[in-house]
Amino acid sequence: MTGFWNWLGRQARAFRFWRQERKIRKLFRKHLGFEGVFENPVSYCEKIQFRKLYGNHAFYGRLADKVSVRDYVKERVGEDVLIPLLGVYERLDGRILESLPRSFVIKISNASKWNEIVFDKDTMDRHRTIRYFNRKVRKEYSRKFGEVHYDYCTPRILIEELLLDDGRLPWSTYFFCYNGSKGFDFSLCITSPDGKCKGHYDNRRHLIEGNLEPGMEETHVHPENFDRMVEIARELSRGIDFVRVDLYGIGERVFFSEMTFTSGAGLRVIENPARAEMRNRMWELDRGNPMLYRDPAAVRAGKI
Repeated sequence: MTGFWNWLGRQARAFRFWRQERKIRKLFRKHLGFEGVFENPVSYCEKIQFRKLYGNHAFYGRLADKVSVRDYVKERVGEDVLIPLLGVYERLDGRILESLPRSFVIKISNASKWNEIVFDKDTMDRHRTIRYFNRKVRKEYSRKFGEVHYDYCTPRILIEELLLDDGRLPWSTYFFCYNGSKGFDFSLCITSPDGKCKGHYDNRRHLIEGNLEPGMEETHVHPENFDRMVEIARELSRGIDFVRVDLYGIGERVFFSEMTFTSGAGLRVIENPARAEMRNRMWELDRGNPMLYRDPAAVRAGKI
């Protein structure tokens, strides 16, 4: 009887994988316009799909979780880079909001872009905010684009201090971090808070594409704390073939935002040839590393 239940479990896992693969292939065709090669991926976008299908989701989930990743960051680079945490909750209510300072940021721990920036809580629509986050914390963010590792996060509502840079929201520095046969390497994306100004750069900070003005580049691409940013990105990505490490630079301080393992779900067309070639080339898929990936044959057979 034990053998039967083991066989049934393998069949169920194989069927879930088949559904997952079918969904991801359909999404890939829809967004990128061609059939991807996921078993032996070459392009950056195909490697993202390989990770979505065969990744060690428990490992990625722990570091994608906006609460649990804080321990990892503290251990690797120190707690001074962590944005001060005001609270972690399973549900939001009026008493919690009343206890908070005037400004803050609310986020969902197991999702991306499910957040709200509050500059003045006296002017916010508290009922709308409470409804929004109590609904979102119950949703499965992974389902939209097949990013299964988000299922391995613990759904929670976290509230952080609002970071400001001279009274304004800080710009974001996205480090696309790679660890391969030549060691650590990276490329950059610098973006304004509203996303209207953006620039992509190689590891020497040479512009590949973007619309940043010279003054913006001087301030945000060549800040005084850039070497510290590189050091943090290097340490947080150590041992991982590819991960995007998001940081904020404010004065002499550097703050950690999040780690992203399936950037854009691998479904965004990279139209610039130079940037596409760089993304494809820099990521050496470490598919034999059990910390990062599972054996594809075993996954397809439902053994794991």
